[in-house]
Amino acid sequence: MTAPSGRTARPSPRPADRPAGADRARRPRRRATWLVLAAVLALLLTGAAEAVARGLVADRVADRLRNRLGDTHVEVDGLALAGLARSRFDGITVTGDQARLGRLAGASVDLRLTGVDLGGTPRADHVRGAITVPPDAVAEALRQTSSGLPVTGVTPDPASGTLVVTARGGLATVTLRPALRDGRVTYQLQDARVLGLPAPDALTRRIEEALKEQSDRQTALQRSALLTVTSLRVTSAGVVATLSADDVALADAAH
Repeated sequence: MTAPSGRTARPSPRPADRPAGADRARRPRRRATWLVLAAVLALLLTGAAEAVARGLVADRVADRLRNRLGDTHVEVDGLALAGLARSRFDGITVTGDQARLGRLAGASVDLRLTGVDLGGTPRADHVRGAITVPPDAVAEALRQTSSGLPVTGVTPDPASGTLVVTARGGLATVTLRPALRDGRVTYQLQDARVLGLPAPDALTRRIEEALKEQSDRQTALQRSALLTVTSLRVTSAGVVATLSADDVALADAAH
């Protein structure tokens, strides 16, 4: 083939005629690309496996605690995959704002479990935290006693550390002080009035019976949960119980 200038045109180099160095230069780049893709894929798979592991552990712990606390949210410290491999976790946090403690519904829980062993019989070395019982839950618990107190509402008074209970639309008021007695949660009657006057003895006895019944229920609940109440305080959110327990076996899963 003759070029317009009269010179003979060089044929285009065929793939086989390309310098061998060009292919050698491409090979490391291709290997690097595949290595990057493999690393990204491994990270994605590990991340997905970790998410699944965290979900499995959270579901198992929540299921074990459901009989005691109702529905809760569980967060696992560190890598769940590593914990599953040894069936032990350094720390697990349990929270919830609609927990159920026996007949007490709507309580808030914030518990820290450490040294959690999920192999064999699941248990935790230590449990620390707090449970907040809101005023509405206290009111409902008093209504459910055998005395059937006609409670209208409960108002916390943090300054005095008491709960002011109103009954029959405010015709009667009762002042209670949550307290610990020999490790038991009790409600001590401070004052009871009807239309501003001291309540009759018969009504006072009825109130004290209801308070004792509620205290006995909470004591039974504490023992079944193997938790020790170390302190009580009244806040605007309700009655806050600080809890502590060691070597706690987690409850059987609910069915």
